[in-house]
Formats: sequence, C-alpha cells, structure tokens
Amino acid sequence: MIFYGGVVVERGMDLRTLFSTNDRALRAEEAFTNRQAQWQIIAEALAEHLHTISLPGFDVEDLEAARRNVVALHGVGGVGKTALSRTVEAALADTSRRPAQWGAPPWPEQVRILPVRIDLARSEGIDFERVVLLLRLALAATGRPMPAFDLTLRRYWENAHPGEPLEEYLRRSGLLAQFGKVLPQQMEGVLGEVAQALLLPGIVGSAVGKVTGALVTALRERRQAVRALAGCTRLADLLEAEPTLDALSFYPHLLSWDISQLPAKQRVVPVVLFDTWEEIGDRTHATWSAFCRGSSGSCRRPSSSSLDAPASSGVMSVWRASSTGRGRPPGPDSPPAPCRPRVPRPPDLRHRRRAGRS
Repeated sequence: MIFYGGVVVERGMDLRTLFSTNDRALRAEEAFTNRQAQWQIIAEALAEHLHTISLPGFDVEDLEAARRNVVALHGVGGVGKTALSRTVEAALADTSRRPAQWGAPPWPEQVRILPVRIDLARSEGIDFERVVLLLRLALAATGRPMPAFDLTLRRYWENAHPGEPLEEYLRRSGLLAQFGKVLPQQMEGVLGEVAQALLLPGIVGSAVGKVTGALVTALRERRQAVRALAGCTRLADLLEAEPTLDALSFYPHLLSWDISQLPAKQRVVPVVLFDTWEEIGDRTHATWSAFCRGSSGSCRRPSSSSLDAPASSGVMSVWRASSTGRGRPPGPDSPPAPCRPRVPRPPDLRHRRRAGRS
C-alpha cells in the first residue's frame, strides 16, 4: 500500500511489487490519507456560498455586493496541493470517490455541483483563451446553450481566429475528443435562433457581425422579439465592445447570467479549481485579474432560488499555488483570501507499505 496525497486508484501489480516478491497475488494501490482539515475549509466555504446566494434579494448582476467565494491553498512544492485539488474535484463530482475520513459535506444532496479543474502549468500549454473555453466546455454537459455568452464568444472568435472555425480549433487542440461537438452546435443554434427572432436571412459565418449588431439595436430599443436576452443588462455593452482578449476576460459575467436562467432541474453550482496558480505570475496580469473578478465575483444565482432548490448558478473558486510569494489570486484591491491554510506534511505522506493478501 502506497500512502500519499492522491486519489484512491486500483493499480493492479506495479513493477516494483512484481519484482519484490514471488507472491503473484500481491497488489499495490494508491490511497489518499489525511487532509480532513483542508476539506473541511473548502466544504464550509462552499456551504456558506450556497447559503449566501440563496438569500432573498440576491441579484445575479450585482457586482458590488460583498462576496466570499474564493479559497486559496498554498504550500511548498511537493506537499500534495495538486493531489488535494484532484481529490476535491473527484469528491465533488462523485460522492463515492470522496475519501471516507472526510465525511459528508454540509449541503443538501440535491444541490448539483459541477467541479472544473484547470491546471495553469506551462507544461499543459494552457493560455487565457483556453481557460475560458474550458469553463464553457464543462457547462456544455448541462445540454443547454448559454446564449448571452455564446453570442459574444462567437463574435470574439471570428475576430481573433479568422478563417479557423471553433470546431477545427477544438479538434486541433484535442478538446473535441474530450468534449465532443456540443459547444459548436450550441453556438450555431443560438446564432440561428437570434437571426430568426430578428427576421434576418440565412446565417453564414460572415454574418455573425450583422446578427450581433442587429441584436444590440433590438436590445437598446427593448424589442419584444429579444425579450429572452433583455434581462442581461450588460450584454449589449459587451457586444458593442471591441472583441479583444481584454473583453474576453469579462465574458464570464455573461456566463453567470446564462447559468441563472437554466431550468431548475438543470442548474449547477460550478466549482472552479485552478491548479499551479503561481505559473501566471509573469503573464498578462491585468487580463487575469479581470477574469478572476468575472469568474469568482459575478457568477451568482437568481434571488428567486432557495438553498432547497435542485441547484444553483453560483460559482465557487479554489486556487492552488506554491508559497513562493508570487501568483496569489488577484482581486480588485488584492485582499487576502478568506482561507489560506498552510498544508502540513503528514508523517505518512510518502510512506510505503506492503499490502498482504486480500
């Protein structure tokens, strides 16, 4: 038995075990141990977040309300932060994969949690644009389009990647095999529905600007034909803004609004786990700061919901960084995060034991 920070995984007989004994029945497996304190911090923060977004009068588009939906975990390299984030992701996605010693979380079982873990390490070849795409791709599992976000993203994509369809990019980057064609299909569906509502002719790729321009006019004039999108107060402004990388960093606000409009049975609570946060220390810091405010600050649930509802559109963010003094989660004034537990190295973190016969 190998004990260290890691998800429990059946491995069968590894080579070290195979060549250390004549006993062919001996097996090795990975087991996640300890870390109850860190799980408790995350679980309590998420429960508090769920309670906050269920309060009467909670406005999905209120950007000035105080919020505490970011948890930062930091520690020296090799202490097990990445293993912890992977285990948290697994535990939130499937209760059967939650370590037994952690115990049940303090929120109702009917709340639908959607963990999204994103590794920001340079070795992963990830950039800011890909992070935004990963968030949207994860939400494709709801089976519903995100019309406000999808329209602005489609306009951005036409400007930033002329001649390269989103589906082709997803295929080239390997994301199509992971997530399928759901997102491109949903985006095309949204574009077609808006064009039909505005009585525009058939859609081709070059018509995206025409559709979004007509939509902005209709939103400004409060036309009945676009009443489904009229509730998103900042949509017209973002559609009018130049579709740059900086503008892209504010699109998560639209995504939060879209989530809040999902039918009750399809609503989710995204929990975004950013790993290796210190790796962005010398990247475009202003753009990442805006994105952090958008992804962790403006993603809310409508005030008509309650904690007993099937799910929520609020977002919880968990940041993981090495304690090097760089790369801590930025905010409007870079305040200290609500929780920064220093993860101690337990005595058995790298302990190796042999498992006897089962």
